[in-house]
Amino acid sequence: MQTGALMLAILIGYAGKRFGFFGHDDYKLLQTLIFNITLPAAVIQSFAKNDHDLRMFWVILLGFLATLVPLLVIYAVERRQSKRSRGFQMLVGTTFNVGSFALPVITTFLGAGAGVAVVMFDTGNAIMCAAGSLVLTNLLLHLDANWDGMTARQKCRTIARNFYSSVPFDMYMVMIVMLLTGIPVPDPVVMVITPFANANTFLSMVMVGMMMEIPHARGEIVDMAKVLGWRLAVAVVAALAAWFLLPLAPEVRMVVAITAFAPISIFSTKFADQTLDRGELAGFSLTVSAIISLLIMAGLCAWMPTLL
Repeated sequence: MQTGALMLAILIGYAGKRFGFFGHDDYKLLQTLIFNITLPAAVIQSFAKNDHDLRMFWVILLGFLATLVPLLVIYAVERRQSKRSRGFQMLVGTTFNVGSFALPVITTFLGAGAGVAVVMFDTGNAIMCAAGSLVLTNLLLHLDANWDGMTARQKCRTIARNFYSSVPFDMYMVMIVMLLTGIPVPDPVVMVITPFANANTFLSMVMVGMMMEIPHARGEIVDMAKVLGWRLAVAVVAALAAWFLLPLAPEVRMVVAITAFAPISIFSTKFADQTLDRGELAGFSLTVSAIISLLIMAGLCAWMPTLL
């Protein structure tokens, strides 16, 4: 029911745009609210309300590698494609929508205790998801038209700015430092940010619906199909790595394997929009990916506990 509500929120955003309740560019206002207010608040809430066991460092590492390695693989495999197609696949096909999708789905099926492993995976995913994928794609493909004319110092400043100008990335880094140093999030802070954090998932899904546009051009359909193919391939490899390689309890390995089938990240829609002007295709890809992920994750939540 919770995941169905997420899909309904996407439909509300799409229908609102179709019937003229929302303007064509109104989603940009939601982007500003989400990426600067509600998503950072959700990050704080996640660290404050979920246990983070540093003994599960391997889950964080897997979350990071599962986003970094596929981006480099796509860059190499798709080297004969246009920069526009290549960049879209690298930005949209490699990161995971964990907090807004996988976490509520898995905890609904497997209970609140499963959330610990999910959040640890998201900690590794966040490094690439919140800024790293954009920085690395820009670095490899020179999506910035001024890149080739920059000095080495200007390039370093641009790379650094892409990281520190991402409020969610900054918040993840602050929370990780607090976690490592044993500093808890103060209760008054949690109380203040909770209303904003609770609004994040709904606003994110509405934004995706407002950005979404069903593709008609053959090139767009091909690029979306490739992204969905990469998304599934990455999920399968990451799930197998979690199940067979993580030196952790079977229950933890099971949860991480299911988390690997999370859909396309909400960040990718923003990155595809601001660098390639393909936010509408990214939004539709996310919606299709979410439907596929829901079916797969529900099936795995029913089947994998029988393996324990």
